[in-house]
Amino acid sequence: MIQQELRLSARISTPFPIRLRKLENAGQSFKEETILKNLSGGGLYVRLEREMAVGAYVSLAVRLSTVFEGPALRLVARGNVIRVEPQTDGSYGTAIEFRRRRIL
Repeated sequence: MIQQELRLSARISTPFPIRLRKLENAGQSFKEETILKNLSGGGLYVRLEREMAVGAYVSLAVRLSTVFEGPALRLVARGNVIRVEPQTDGSYGTAIEFRRRRIL
């Protein structure tokens, strides 16, 4: 039990590329590509150009490599926005808690 708690609390702050998708009201979807700020076993934190509502359901894919050529592992996940923080540059720091996740 302690080992599992330690593993979930560790954060990785490598700038992996991430693609995030959300289905908005009236069936309009949106997609944004950005760089990951940090990642843990329970969720992640990114800066987005668009403000999202707390509770919004999203799907995402993180390329687990900083090298843009060749194959790489990908983390694919679905989760909910749990925190949104307006930033001074007009972006939004967005925390997402995983509901489902897997590595491909």
